[in-house]
Amino acid sequence: MKKDELQIEDLINILSESGLTEICYEENENIKINIKKLPHKKNVVPKEILQVKKEIKKVEENIKMITSPGIGKYFYTNSVEVGNKIKVGQDLGYIYVMGLKTPLKATVTGEIIEITVQDGGVVDYGKVLLKVKAIAR
Repeated sequence: MKKDELQIEDLINILSESGLTEICYEENENIKINIKKLPHKKNVVPKEILQVKKEIKKVEENIKMITSPGIGKYFYTNSVEVGNKIKVGQDLGYIYVMGLKTPLKATVTGEIIEITVQDGGVVDYGKVLLKVKAIAR
């Protein structure tokens, strides 16, 4: 049995090293081995799909994330709404933890397109709080 296994492994190695797609081996009427390797298919992507992906990436490049500087609860009542225009350094609420209020300042100029946390919602360090469509300078 070991001899047969070694022969099959040898045939597989010969097939892969030689670049052949099929190999047949016959020892007698009882032992016949036929090994085929499927050809690799190349993925073909139409040009239209590639162009759409490029356009989507361009749109996403202008979206900036404002993240939490720490853990706690994020409060923004009356200071942040979707559609508001913001400037760098503008107050966007605060992170509250154990009696301390850490102010959240805008790090980008643009328009708020999404608020990902409810007012008073729990946040972790680095969690996205706001998505802003940045204005190029």
